[in-house]
Amino acid sequence: MEPRPGDAFGELMRAALAEETGLGPRPTIGGTIPRPVIEIVERDDGLINGAPAARYLCGPDRWPPFDLRALDRLDGRTLDIGTGAGRLALSLQERGVPVVGLDVSPGTIEVATARGVRATVCATVDSHAGAAGEGYDRFALLGNNVGLFESRERAPVFLGALAAMARPGAKIVAQGTDPYATQDDLHRTYHAHNRAAGRMGGQLRVRVRYRDLATGWFDYLLCTPDELASLVAGTEWQLEEIDDADAPFFVATLRLR
Repeated sequence: MEPRPGDAFGELMRAALAEETGLGPRPTIGGTIPRPVIEIVERDDGLINGAPAARYLCGPDRWPPFDLRALDRLDGRTLDIGTGAGRLALSLQERGVPVVGLDVSPGTIEVATARGVRATVCATVDSHAGAAGEGYDRFALLGNNVGLFESRERAPVFLGALAAMARPGAKIVAQGTDPYATQDDLHRTYHAHNRAAGRMGGQLRVRVRYRDLATGWFDYLLCTPDELASLVAGTEWQLEEIDDADAPFFVATLRLR
């Protein structure tokens, strides 16, 4: 039986908040013993991965070093794209940086607001580009959210939407992962299958599941810095810096031309 379509990520964030605070419904064993809230990501080749959802709520003391270095690059009015439970937005607020948390999941926006994110928008990047007012100095794509570029075809459209909201001198700070730094034959086979189908090797087709809910299938891009540079070429942005001190993870900084 297929899962019900719905805001699986939002329900996951609600449960993660309940896990953190002890308030609200969360998974249990036998109705009494709490168990960890796990995010399930299903790939279109049948691969299923799970990871604790608590990482979406944790503070900078539990962030990886590359996220901390990315945080230091966000020093103007920032659009936190894919804000999730608001971990980045809350950290920027504490630093006095004006920030708006953007997400397509209504439940996620509800959780971010409950945790204290003062400005949130439930929308896609494209729709927000048509409604944004004063514009942004920085666009944050942390938590591996280079993935939101999706594909070779979608990336210039996504970057164009950000350019439409950008103030002069604006920058994108985006964290990604090189998908090819793996010895796992399952991933290597997937990369080869993608290339044979005319897709980028690290172009994932996935959906998020929680309990009986699932999001729709969507593309999510893992790419190398060189592949990222090729996606940016010819757009309103130029690649300014790659921080790959923690390879295969990297942080890219793009500047508006």
